Amino acid sequence: MSDEDAEKLFLQEKPTLALLFTGSMGKTYASVISKEIDSTFAHTTRILSKMERSGLIRFTFEGRIKFVELTEYGKEVETALQEFRNVIAKGSSLREDSLKTGGEGPEGKGRERDETEGKEVEGQEEETESEMKKDLDFLSVEILEKVRNLSNKIKSIHREAVEKGQSKEMVSRKLGPYSRDVKRLHSQIENAEIPVDETVVSALEEMERLLESYLKSSIPENT
Repeated sequence: MSDEDAEKLFLQEKPTLALLFTGSMGKTYASVISKEIDSTFAHTTRILSKMERSGLIRFTFEGRIKFVELTEYGKEVETALQEFRNVIAKGSSLREDSLKTGGEGPEGKGRERDETEGKEVEGQEEETESEMKKDLDFLSVEILEKVRNLSNKIKSIHREAVEKGQSKEMVSRKLGPYSRDVKRLHSQIENAEIPVDETVVSALEEMERLLESYLKSSIPENT
């Protein structure tokens, strides 16, 4: 049983994904959640309504724009779900290790070496980012996390579009809504009571340029 199958067995997939994604974004839109969990907007709205009645999320307004964010109770549930997924992932990793049979030969040793090198690189990147965050104030760290999460999501959507050979119009429909999230982050920085670190501003500007390049890029249509 894969990690994904185990999660489907114990939890309803769409509400789980909706709650975890909302938590990772801090505040987002129903339309963005709909795309993230691969659900229709109508179905996503029903899910969010049930979650609101359960006290997991709340809707807030900024002008005429309606946002979705987790309540304190929702954040507690998010933490529990993350811990549950970590347990499932750990069990899967242990199971795979016990089933390995090719680790003794040259090919197995090569794979182990590649995996070790990959983990070292990841560890160095995490250590660098961790050190950088130590020098940032709480608000800058919070915004940087949002920028990182949003950037990873944008890259993932674009990579999938390229692999599937989707049209430019399809990519624009998928990535277009994220322009509003970028503007919201700019607004949060501009209206902050304390100056946000330049590192965070640069990261946001870099992500904005990346999004613009994706929206302008031409991707061949399926044949």
